[in-house]
Amino acid sequence: MSFPSISVCLPVYNEEATITEVLQEAHESLSRSTLKYEIIVCNDGSKDRTGTIVDNMTAFIPHLRALHHPRNLGICISFEHLYSEAANEFVFLNSSDRQWKTSIIFDMLPLTTDWDVIVASRLNKHYGTMRRFVSWGFNKIPSIFFGARTFDAGAVKLMRREIIQRFTLVSRSPFAEAERLIRAARAGYRITEFPVEISARQTGVAHGANFGLVLRSLKDVPRVWWSLRSEPVGNSRVNRPTSHSGDLTKRA
Repeated sequence: MSFPSISVCLPVYNEEATITEVLQEAHESLSRSTLKYEIIVCNDGSKDRTGTIVDNMTAFIPHLRALHHPRNLGICISFEHLYSEAANEFVFLNSSDRQWKTSIIFDMLPLTTDWDVIVASRLNKHYGTMRRFVSWGFNKIPSIFFGARTFDAGAVKLMRREIIQRFTLVSRSPFAEAERLIRAARAGYRITEFPVEISARQTGVAHGANFGLVLRSLKDVPRVWWSLRSEPVGNSRVNRPTSHSGDLTKRA
């Protein structure tokens, strides 16, 4: 069975404690397969040694590219920069804090024959009460206001690159990840979830429940609704390709 080519994208900010292990795991997993792949890291103005570590690792990890922001521009801009650089059929957007292993991609790839977006939804969210409430609301809003099920929009995703290229987003916050899925669902792309057990963050600080980000996300909801108000809902997506460029026969 053949599988699509993959762009593995990793946004990083002050992840010197984890980035070496994350990139080694990604390289070891992917290099044992016959997939066509690339690994792209966006260093968002890290103040520690993250950027230096990533640059050094490009010397001995094939297919690894490093992008650098001169200052911290935020996770949303990092996501979009990575998306714009991705060149393969599917994009796998992962985190750099070791919560998800890149190797889960091999369990998700078979689903690409039937689905355009596979969300690696979290079975176990290592959150406090407030963060859990924010996450619940973030995932309920698309269903309530837009009639689209996005599962766990803030989680790792394996997504057809044409979806990223096709839609112009109006969100200015992390709600952009939900907006992209909302637009894809309305256009007829097929979205499913692949529930996974994740590890707790070992280092760094999570900012998902930051008051400023939550407020910006709430402001984006009416902005997206207004943008979509006159757009038709229906199956208008392009035809799915019938063949892929790689297989997993050499995977260890």
